[in-house]
Amino acid sequence: MTHALMPPDFAPDPPDFTYSHEGQSAFRQSVIRLIERLGGQPQLLDLYLDWAANPDPRETVFQAALRLLRLDVRLSGAHHLDALPRQGGIVLVANHPYGIVDGLTLGWLGLQLRDRVQIVTNSLLCRVPALNPYLLPIDFSGTAEARRTSGDSRRRAIQRLEDGGVVAIFPGGGVATANRPLTGRAVDSDWHPFLGRLATHPGVTVLPVHFAGQNSRLFQIASHLSYPARVALIFHETRRRMGLPLDVTIGAPIPSDDLRRAGRTVAAAYLRALTMRLDPNPTEDPDEVFRWPSHIRF
Repeated sequence: MTHALMPPDFAPDPPDFTYSHEGQSAFRQSVIRLIERLGGQPQLLDLYLDWAANPDPRETVFQAALRLLRLDVRLSGAHHLDALPRQGGIVLVANHPYGIVDGLTLGWLGLQLRDRVQIVTNSLLCRVPALNPYLLPIDFSGTAEARRTSGDSRRRAIQRLEDGGVVAIFPGGGVATANRPLTGRAVDSDWHPFLGRLATHPGVTVLPVHFAGQNSRLFQIASHLSYPARVALIFHETRRRMGLPLDVTIGAPIPSDDLRRAGRTVAAAYLRALTMRLDPNPTEDPDEVFRWPSHIRF
């Protein structure tokens, strides 16, 4: 299979490595950027810039990222990959415990399966030029332009599947979070119903993927105190994962025909339950969902 490798003359524009954005107050942007700098953003930015100055044309951007972060991806259930059809679109659906490393890993996995992969993601993450061709931005700002952007990404996702490619999605949207910040296990929010549309599209095969683990207790606590502090810690959490194993469990592939009979809503709920039960160390309630505290302001 021929993957989308980096061309020899590849020279991306400088990335904007921050979760702050112009829609926030100047104070909020400053707080986010300060926490990011203290949490490891400069180190990650240096890794990217060093790679971008001299990329290896033999590897994909996802392979490069996993190598630079020294991630030891340990796959369980890899035999299920042999059961995938050789043609037709694939939906990779996964829980979202970390924020960056799970996204990079899902992109890497997608390129093991097909020549092209695109990841449905928050538009704020579309600031790294080398990754942008692989991303389908969803804009949550609520503006008319945001709705157009999100609608276009949804249409492109369907088109990618019809072209026989891979669409990867974290239907929980945000990073998994503990309802009990001091002691609880991190869980996904409710999964977005758009998953049901993707999963029931004719000719598609769905592959559930589960990432073990969660972000630090600091991240869980910050998520209950301040949304800016939460997002600013994503770089810290990524740096924490460097050089560590990442346990990934792959489930059995599911043809869309089997899901379409149940309808989109039921299909999405079924896939969430199935994915969570791939956890080798399941929670007491695998159907638990994270609910944002009422005092949190986005």
